[in-house]
Amino acid sequence: MSDLFDDEMDPTEFSLQEVDGERVVLRPLTESDVDPLFKLIDESREFLSEHLPWPDECQTPEDVSARVDSWNLQAEMANGACWGIFEKVPAGASLGCAPSERIAGCIMLGWVQWKNRSATVSYWLGERFCGRGLATEALLLASGEAFALGLNRLELTASVNNPKSAAVARRAGYLEEGVCREYERLHGAFQDHIRFSLLAKDFC
Repeated sequence: MSDLFDDEMDPTEFSLQEVDGERVVLRPLTESDVDPLFKLIDESREFLSEHLPWPDECQTPEDVSARVDSWNLQAEMANGACWGIFEKVPAGASLGCAPSERIAGCIMLGWVQWKNRSATVSYWLGERFCGRGLATEALLLASGEAFALGLNRLELTASVNNPKSAAVARRAGYLEEGVCREYERLHGAFQDHIRFSLLAKDFC
């Protein structure tokens, strides 16, 4: 692991790979994912807007396409990354016979600080994909990839009003560090957030 933290290491871009899990696959988003991603956001808009500030900014497929381009640009600059979370659909469970995938949400790295080898993590799922452990698996997979890229510390926050998101962090092994008072202003009101972190040495 020590080689990963060479002080001279400062990648110019992230070479994001597809990450295969038991029930989900993480992969970088492309233009072919824009329409399904927009439909997922649109059908879950009220659900997502309860705890997230951005759904109202995604009113058209073009809005989503611009976000995908932004995420890909961040990866090219090693400043961030985004994977689509795709649920595996077994053979015979969809209209066709072959196994397939359907987009369930996204997981992102942000605020990458190479000097400190740290980054933030955020994630979301469409409403119909929640409650099945997909977010926990996605967080574990993305965390492993982040550490493989050379990061040492990952942190995330969850609103005190969003215990399900906090539960995802805990199930993935993230440790609670405390409460950030009035961390976010959402829908005109300040909300406290719980801060979590995970270190490379603690990841199994």
